[in-house]
Amino acid sequence: LGSAAGTTQEALIAGQKIGQLYGYKALTSLSEKNQEGVPYILPADYNQYTIVNGRVVNIATKGIQFTNEVYPLGDPNPKFNVSFINGVNYERLSFGFQFDWVYGSHLYNQTKEWLYRDGVSGDYDKAVNIGGTSAAYTAYYRSVYADIFGDRNGAGRSGTKDYFLEDASFLRLRNIYLGYDFSKILRSKLFRRAVLTVSGRNILTFTKYTGFDPEISSGGPNSPYDRGVDNNSMPNIKSYQLGLTLGF
Repeated sequence: LGSAAGTTQEALIAGQKIGQLYGYKALTSLSEKNQEGVPYILPADYNQYTIVNGRVVNIATKGIQFTNEVYPLGDPNPKFNVSFINGVNYERLSFGFQFDWVYGSHLYNQTKEWLYRDGVSGDYDKAVNIGGTSAAYTAYYRSVYADIFGDRNGAGRSGTKDYFLEDASFLRLRNIYLGYDFSKILRSKLFRRAVLTVSGRNILTFTKYTGFDPEISSGGPNSPYDRGVDNNSMPNIKSYQLGLTLGF
């Protein structure tokens, strides 16, 4: 059982995956009930709320409404991962590549959460329509990090929220290279082979993840509790290489 927002608790729960992340969920309907069947919002109060981007929002405070009970949100384990590797040689030309496809993984974007906490996220400039009026409401985005208005179902300050859990599926061009043997051009008896190779790593990545890199997490693949949490993690580096192979 983990809280991705600063403190962590762990527990082994029968039937749950190792690495499962728990936290508070945004209400998605006015009639939503808690785990005991009690409505979060009474029908008499429905007129005080509206739906914004699929989440229930208090019209007066502009705050997104969250559950006050934790739920399993997701885990970093992908449904599958596949690599496509191929190489071609034609006369003196060689070409090869590797695509990696990871599908169904999730990351808790804690880097984004801290930006929300400090009010420096670029999302704060995005207008949302609440109660018929569009504006870049600071209170709307601030409510995702902390229950600053004391709403009756506030999830508490810096609690783990499903708002920051993102699909981290990706397709990445891991490696690509192009080589050419120009030994005949040299016309040298010294070199039997002279292959010039241009290669690149992590050149292209296709993903919906809004952080720097959908592939990494703070705790690495073997961490029992930080796996699946992106807390200012160092992204994979895009790099290019130029190589020369000489055969005598």
